Amino acid sequence: MASCFVSPLFGPNWELVRLRHCRVIARSASGGSYSTAGIPPSPALSPVQEKQYLGPAVEARDGSSTTRNKEKKREKLDLQWDDGYGSRNVKDYLDAVKEIIEADGGPPRWFCPAECGHPLEGSPILLFLPGLDGTGMGLILHHKALGRVFEVRCLHIPVQDRTPFEGLVRLVEETARLEHSSSPKKPIYLVGDSFGGCLALAVAARNPTIDLVLILINPTTSFAQSNLQSLMPVLEALPVDHRHFAVPYLLSFGMCDPIKMAMVNIDNKLPARAQLQQLSGNLTAFLPGLSELADILPKGTLLWRIKLLKSAAAYANSRLHAIRAEVLVLASGRDNMVPSSDQGQQLVKTIHNCKVRHFKDHSHALLMEEGINLLTIIKGTCLYRRSGRRDHILDFLPPSTSEVKAAFEQIMWYKMHTRKLQLLSYFWLLIIWQMIKKNGTYATLKSNCRPLIYASSPVLYSTLEDGKVVRGLSGVPSNGPVLLVGYHMLLGCELYSLVREFMLEKNIMLRGLALQVLFNGSLENPTSQFLLADWLKVFGALPVTASNLFKLLSTNSHVLLYPGGLDEACHYKGEEYKCKWPNQPEFVRMAARFGATIVPFGTVGEDDLVKHVLDYNDMMKIPFLNNHRVRDHLGEVADEEQPRSFPGILPKIPGRMYYLFGKPVKTHGWETILKSDKECARELYLQIKHEVEHCLDYLLKKRQEDPYRNIFDRMAYHIRHSPPPEIPGFQP
Repeated sequence: MASCFVSPLFGPNWELVRLRHCRVIARSASGGSYSTAGIPPSPALSPVQEKQYLGPAVEARDGSSTTRNKEKKREKLDLQWDDGYGSRNVKDYLDAVKEIIEADGGPPRWFCPAECGHPLEGSPILLFLPGLDGTGMGLILHHKALGRVFEVRCLHIPVQDRTPFEGLVRLVEETARLEHSSSPKKPIYLVGDSFGGCLALAVAARNPTIDLVLILINPTTSFAQSNLQSLMPVLEALPVDHRHFAVPYLLSFGMCDPIKMAMVNIDNKLPARAQLQQLSGNLTAFLPGLSELADILPKGTLLWRIKLLKSAAAYANSRLHAIRAEVLVLASGRDNMVPSSDQGQQLVKTIHNCKVRHFKDHSHALLMEEGINLLTIIKGTCLYRRSGRRDHILDFLPPSTSEVKAAFEQIMWYKMHTRKLQLLSYFWLLIIWQMIKKNGTYATLKSNCRPLIYASSPVLYSTLEDGKVVRGLSGVPSNGPVLLVGYHMLLGCELYSLVREFMLEKNIMLRGLALQVLFNGSLENPTSQFLLADWLKVFGALPVTASNLFKLLSTNSHVLLYPGGLDEACHYKGEEYKCKWPNQPEFVRMAARFGATIVPFGTVGEDDLVKHVLDYNDMMKIPFLNNHRVRDHLGEVADEEQPRSFPGILPKIPGRMYYLFGKPVKTHGWETILKSDKECARELYLQIKHEVEHCLDYLLKKRQEDPYRNIFDRMAYHIRHSPPPEIPGFQP
């Protein structure tokens, strides 16, 4: 059953009507009330019923309160909060659309889905502009997640409405202007799906002074190359009957991938047979519902909407040069309706502040398909903000349950469900073969980290205050501020297990300080996909600056810092497990300012995973590689002491990764001394560095005693134990 609250265009005159499980408030673009002819009037509602129907609180523009409950809103989200992704599927969309158009009529209007719930205080508004269907229900898979961090409003264009494109532009434009005048310091998000993408571009071009953020899903600006052009003669030749059954199947062929749609709520933890059963059940449930498209888009409406697409594309393309908003284009590689991938690359070149993310295995109906979480994409591309400028600390949204699942189970293959697959996942050469098939790029290497965690079976140890080493993270303080300072392994491959273990064992989000290049846009290109750099931002990475470290410690966070940075992650041959720290002990004084606890740690295992065969010096001897330097691509300063490049590596039969967190160093009470006495700060800095080196030496020695360091011993252990428990390590 569909349940939604339909809001006004925030004008002085509006009329309230009830449509079964929907609340509708509508106003015409001219300021008068829309006609409600043909829509049954709403019976009187009690205050309790009003509260149940209205959902999220709304205030009138004159400052007076409505019937909405002004309860205190949540200030922040919990780690692994429930975003509801996977709880809805395409069948829910078809059911909701059937209900919303059952008593459809009147002009275009806004509504807020009730399941969006109460957003965080100060959340920006998100206006969803629909595609060819016009129902406004295209975000149904994302309502719950987006509703926690946005004030969501969806545009509904009734089936029989014939408002021209310019009229729709004015309608959206007026809403955006009213929102801007009400909250001038907040951005306004326009999410345009297909046709809605052209609508969003037109509004942005006409309003360059409003702080707009555009998210365009397969926009139809390339309508001139669309397959719909050839569909129009076929539609015109069809019988007059608007319920002709050829229409929905012609549309579904060009707009969607039924298999990917049916996979949305499938639990990938289940065995393959159970997953196939779920897939079959989902297909059986929603494929018959495709006939409902004949009601959503009868012949006359479809012909009108295709003409709208043509005028919208021409209007938007003629004004792209005037757009000053932030723009993100999501382009599908298997879009049979419009050439979205090519158009995405063209928009990046035409619009100044534009980035693109390609999804090569998806169709035109991107928001309805498995593996696409719109909020995750917004977070990973650093587009979410509550004010005119993004604050990496205040605007951070912790990972949700679906994001943790995607990152550590789907992406990293953390769990395998049959013993045969468990054994196969160990073969390191399969990982390399997979990377070779995907061009062997650095981004591919790091995005295919899911077998790495399982094959390397990481084991973590920590040190209690009395100096005793124990397995697990009990020696790391649970209450912040905590600054974890350690050794950066080759290519940073220790990060994945580190972040995962802190989330699973201590329910703590590590905030890592990363290279500026991940955030300044220098890695963006017209063919970018949603890969590791974006996932790092989803999981809390932020630029390594003194101000960000200051803000994190002031908010009692657990901060991950690598003083050696790029020098350690891209070290030379023979420099394994060598701390290459700078001379400035600045992080010590910063930690002392907030009384933070510093936890030194070491990680070993890179020499058990790969063999370092090429470093910068080797590459400079190869003619076609002598200009491929890290500073050229990562924005390092030209006068750096030691130039770096991404290392050349070869795989080894994987050993094991080991972590040791040293004894915590408390700085509480040392604020004045460390601030005024630079020599004292330097001594503490060297002490922490020595402790990191001690952790490395300890692990290098003790791993020789691990009976399961060899991969074949771990395979045998899995064979003897089912389900597989945590693999033992050396005795500390």
